[in-house]
Amino acid sequence: MTQIEAVTQKSATKGELKGWHVLLIILGMFGVVFAVNGYMIYKAITTLSGEEPHAYMEGLKFNETLSARAAQSQAGWTMKLDMRRGAGGDVQFIANLKDKAGKAVHGANMQGQVGRPADDKHDMALNFAESEAGTYVARLPELGPGKWDFRASANLVGAPQFVTETSLSIR
Repeated sequence: MTQIEAVTQKSATKGELKGWHVLLIILGMFGVVFAVNGYMIYKAITTLSGEEPHAYMEGLKFNETLSARAAQSQAGWTMKLDMRRGAGGDVQFIANLKDKAGKAVHGANMQGQVGRPADDKHDMALNFAESEAGTYVARLPELGPGKWDFRASANLVGAPQFVTETSLSIR
């Protein structure tokens, strides 16, 4: 055997891909896949579950919700919502409540909430006070532009609870 043949034969065996190399490569790839999947499962479980709290119990109360909505519909209350901005950036929500006959609903206890559709980090409570018969006003120090969800409920002794929800687009 010549010197050139010996060097060529030695270098050919040095870079040769053997079965145990392939096994280590495959195990390494699957190890990376399992590690990434495990991390994603951990993040999915520990962050937002995607479920409403007590969804099962609320599902059982669905018939009660339907009867409450039917009673509200039969009462025929309506609400007109207006929003005004002050010079200092404050916001004033003005709600006009009327009954089926178009008369102002006087003396109701009205509460509300405004928040972003995507999360509840920016939710703010609205405490309405009756400024005149059937007109209820709530103030917030500020409200940024964008999409907002508005929810309000009004309670009056002897009448079903009035609940309303709407989306607001504020510039």
